[in-house]
Amino acid sequence: MTLMTQTSASSSTQSLLAAGTEMVHYSEPSWLGAILTGLFAVAGAIFILVSARAMYLAPDALSQINMLGPGVGVGIPLLICANLIYSWDTQGFQIPVLLRAIVAITGMLVIQAVGSYIMGRAVHATHWDHTVPLSGGKRAREPK
Repeated sequence: MTLMTQTSASSSTQSLLAAGTEMVHYSEPSWLGAILTGLFAVAGAIFILVSARAMYLAPDALSQINMLGPGVGVGIPLLICANLIYSWDTQGFQIPVLLRAIVAITGMLVIQAVGSYIMGRAVHATHWDHTVPLSGGKRAREPK
């Protein structure tokens, strides 16, 4: 008798928990959606990887700041678009998902532009010779 009470109590708890949350029905992605999602995700990841490598190889701080552009301006929006395509393919078209992607991409582009501007001004405001290599090497003497 105790076993039946525990079973009915646990099933009623599960049904209450299931009723309290909104059920989202997922479906398998189609082959076209999977290919598009993969292409966008790989392209975005390549942009970020190339930007990170270029920042590592940049000779000075100002050039490193400029190398953020392709990764943040193109790579991250491509990843957001890949997520949007996957969401549309598995859950169907939803306006809130589209609006969230538009706000995310717009926000990334605005933040990247303002951040790059502020970092560039900060490098120039320090009156630091940004042409000297970051490795601590000496700059070649200019001919007289």
